[in-house]
Amino acid sequence: MQINLFESIRIFIEIVESGSFTQAAENLGIHRPAVTKALQLLERHSGTRLMQRTTRRINLTPDGEEFYRRSKPLLAQADELLESFSSDKVLHGQLRVDMPIALAALLVIPRLPDFYKTYPGIEIILSSSDRRQDMLRDGLDCILRVGELEDGDYIAHRMGDIKMTTCASRGYIALYGKPETLEDLKNHQAINWVNSSSRQIMPWTFATPKGIEEIILPGKLVVHNSEAYVSAGLAGLGLLQGMNVFLKPYLDSGQFVEVLPSYPSPDRNLSLLYPHRHLSRRVRVFTEWLESLL
Repeated sequence: MQINLFESIRIFIEIVESGSFTQAAENLGIHRPAVTKALQLLERHSGTRLMQRTTRRINLTPDGEEFYRRSKPLLAQADELLESFSSDKVLHGQLRVDMPIALAALLVIPRLPDFYKTYPGIEIILSSSDRRQDMLRDGLDCILRVGELEDGDYIAHRMGDIKMTTCASRGYIALYGKPETLEDLKNHQAINWVNSSSRQIMPWTFATPKGIEEIILPGKLVVHNSEAYVSAGLAGLGLLQGMNVFLKPYLDSGQFVEVLPSYPSPDRNLSLLYPHRHLSRRVRVFTEWLESLL
């Protein structure tokens, strides 16, 4: 099998994103030796080592990280160029996306059948996590994120706003009462959320006549997973403040009761992050579809 530079770049990107030579070969439908040959060809033409390979893992060298960062958009442009002249204009290929668990489970996945009716040739590799992901390390095409964004090497596209709600279980309210003012909060317990990057407890936010007030509430439990967060709330371990889209089913069923409606938590920004300015058609149509959901 003759491998050209264009194919070698595609194979290199697949090695990085799949994490192994064997998996890259399986994903691309080629033999394992062809993957090794492609990497050797790239390293010979670039004049530098791109990967450090051991029996257990693959690590990109600094040159390899730079090569991956710059080759990914180039390959996307090449794919889009070829797709624009395709006779059937049907989009094909993989799209690697990460988003919070709540948005994946309640907003995106239930509507994916509609997306596949329009774009049956796109394979979505969806990771749902409440931890911050690294686009380069994890080989992601885009990331959906809620809240303020940290500095990073990405392009951010604002998608809209997410409503926040403060609530507690009926069992918690029966034991500790219902706070009516922010002053009352000092006598209550919170289920707190930790920022997985900074490892700092996230402050609770409330809109008051004097402006936005941030408060660190006392609590005995700290989590960084939305499913654990709701489970703790249902167990009556404290107050919660989270995305309304995630809490609404429990509010509608009466398991949770909204508290402090006179002091609403401000809406959070919803953003889609890309690793580079040039978007492939796959990312562009997925972005447009997400916007239609919101």
